[in-house]
Amino acid sequence: MKSFRKPKPLFLISLFIPVAVLTVMLVKPLDTIRNGADITLATIPVDPRDLFYGDYVILDLEIERVDADLLEKDLRQKVEENKFTEIPSVYVSLEKKKNGIYQAANVSQQKPDGIYMKGKMSPYIEKWDESQNPFVMIEYGIDRFYVEEGTGLELEKQASKGKVLVNAKNKEGYSILTGIQAME
Repeated sequence: MKSFRKPKPLFLISLFIPVAVLTVMLVKPLDTIRNGADITLATIPVDPRDLFYGDYVILDLEIERVDADLLEKDLRQKVEENKFTEIPSVYVSLEKKKNGIYQAANVSQQKPDGIYMKGKMSPYIEKWDESQNPFVMIEYGIDRFYVEEGTGLELEKQASKGKVLVNAKNKEGYSILTGIQAME
């Protein structure tokens, strides 16, 4: 008769650690989907050119290009004086407009109250031509949305014209895209 050896604690721990790590990675996205605020964001035209990822739409959100006047005074001063040695993390307060679309209302390095998104801001102010207000670029990490096979091309055409709205769940600065729709 064979006897079974009791597994050593180190072996059990080595099995448990990967499962625990994967479980912890799921907590924030699942909590955001379950308890996050529903927000709708507008897009601006973009010309996507990547064919390797299947049907998806590349999104360029309006709130990624934020008017420099929305930067809090101390943050704007740091940007103008080139005081950043690395890309700064910022919080963008969102304000719901009458049409139901959320827009940037304020940019700060301190966590605000209300609905906001956390992003990485370019450490300089841009102005592409004289008719444009100075702005900063902010990356939120939600610039690609996968869609059902066969529907990506039409949505991509609409997105390249800036005629797409994005639905997302947002909780404590973290956002997950939940849907995309063409504007009428």
